[in-house]
Amino acid sequence: MTKMYQTAGSYLLLLLTFDPVLTPVLAACLTITALSYVAWTAYTRFLKPPGHPYRLIGHAVLLFWLGIVLNFVLALLPSRFHPVWSDALANVTLTLFLFLIARTLTRLIDWSSFRQNRLLYLDGFILFGMSFVFGYVLILQKLPEFARSSLELAAMTLYSLCFLAVLLSFLILYTTGLRGSMRHRQLIQAMTLFCVTNFGYYTFLVRDQLEWMVLFLPLYPVSLSLLMTYFQEVPQAATHPRVLPRPYLPYICLASLLVWISFFDVPQVVYILAITILFSLFLVRQIFSERLNQTLLHEHEGVQFDLARQVKEQTSLIEIRKEEYRRLFLDHPEPIIQVTRTANMQTMNPAAQSRFTDRLPDRLMHQLRQEVVRLESSRKLVLQDKTHTYQTTLIPVPDHDYVYVLLSDITETLEQEQWLENLSYHDVLTRLPNRRYFEEQLEQQLPKLHVGSLLFIDLDGFKQVNDQFGHDAGDYVLQETANRLKLHLREDEVAARLGGDEFIVFLLREKTETIQYTETLIHQLNQPFTFQGSQMSVTPSIGIARYPDDGTTTSQLLIQADEAMYSIKQREKNAYRFK
Repeated sequence: MTKMYQTAGSYLLLLLTFDPVLTPVLAACLTITALSYVAWTAYTRFLKPPGHPYRLIGHAVLLFWLGIVLNFVLALLPSRFHPVWSDALANVTLTLFLFLIARTLTRLIDWSSFRQNRLLYLDGFILFGMSFVFGYVLILQKLPEFARSSLELAAMTLYSLCFLAVLLSFLILYTTGLRGSMRHRQLIQAMTLFCVTNFGYYTFLVRDQLEWMVLFLPLYPVSLSLLMTYFQEVPQAATHPRVLPRPYLPYICLASLLVWISFFDVPQVVYILAITILFSLFLVRQIFSERLNQTLLHEHEGVQFDLARQVKEQTSLIEIRKEEYRRLFLDHPEPIIQVTRTANMQTMNPAAQSRFTDRLPDRLMHQLRQEVVRLESSRKLVLQDKTHTYQTTLIPVPDHDYVYVLLSDITETLEQEQWLENLSYHDVLTRLPNRRYFEEQLEQQLPKLHVGSLLFIDLDGFKQVNDQFGHDAGDYVLQETANRLKLHLREDEVAARLGGDEFIVFLLREKTETIQYTETLIHQLNQPFTFQGSQMSVTPSIGIARYPDDGTTTSQLLIQADEAMYSIKQREKNAYRFK
């Protein structure tokens, strides 16, 4: 890239020091020097590395350099060493250069997109047609007069055809896809500069205006440098079609062409053919454009119809949803309240009005105010007032400053759950805790205690009460026994019924205090039980296990106390015994 800028600077210097004798020599030296550097760069970048996908570019640049060198060498030779056929032979390398470039550009064209992008391809052909007419007016019609032999005319014609192939490939690429990328701009710049240079060079060459012709020579290495920069990194094999950003460009070129050929001497047949072909291409373009516009119009109408239908369907669906939400709000059996983010009441459904009248209790409003202020998404929570508990769902409405509050009274449910929980831990007949509750609570308390006593109590004579007075009387005895067990218990002490006529008590007392409680309990239980005018008597057998002396777990203490009770029951009864 630096070398390219140096060549451009040298070219500017060449223009500033224009001289009819010195300028051609200086231009030739600059061109040969720059092209030699470009040729070496092409060899090192494209040919030396094995397997480069664009080796053709390297071969093409070397052929161009060889052709220019041969032409300069032949121009310096005397006429006897410079036969006519030698110029034709030297131009073969330049023709091969154009052929390889045209082949490479053609490989980049995505011909499969022609059916979808006919207008873009027609634009390329139209631009090519106008360029061809310009080339004919400026160059091609002069070739028969300029050529010194049939061989030279054939060589120059073949060169022109290859150049037209390059021009056509480039214009198709330009109109169908080389847009929007910096790397594609490099190819556009390179090929545009090369085409302009080639047109300018041969325009003045066929007119024998050599002093102007040589001014175009330094532009060749610049354009080739840009071309190699583009192909150094492998471009995509096919470009993506894009709409031509200036669709009026072909029309401007056509107008310019008409003005041009109107003021230049153009053979009648060329004039007629150019106008006929170009206007035919424009007519075809207009037909395709009209068909495309009709297709787009039908598609647009179809899209509008579908959009209108979808809007109508969505509007109907929204109305249905609004009615569903309204009915849900009005007919929902649980209270629903709409409040602002500051917990100000907006509206209630009938169920809420029936329960709360016009406003929520202050305690509920205070809890709501704390929750809705920071609410970001729907959530569930439990709110309580003095007498009721509510399972509450908060639903924020997106893009609105209010929240729906759904309240479900779960007070009765909680009470039932509490009752069932109590039922699972208590004896139904005596209202005392059952064995499950006693063991769970004692197991949690034991590690925290220093001393304690577990009393295992069995009622002697209870079976005789059942047999003689009936089960109702037996149930009364059990209930009254439970009351007498609790009579002298402290706050943290517990009595429980194991089942049948067996009870347990745990005391947080020293041994002497345990003896006092036990003796008092025996005295209490020895008092008669009066039921429906009948007096009944039972006596207790009490086994006592001390914590931690007799055991450190609930099960150990129960076993020890049970053994102590059993020994009393087998001997004297109506007494107590420590393990």
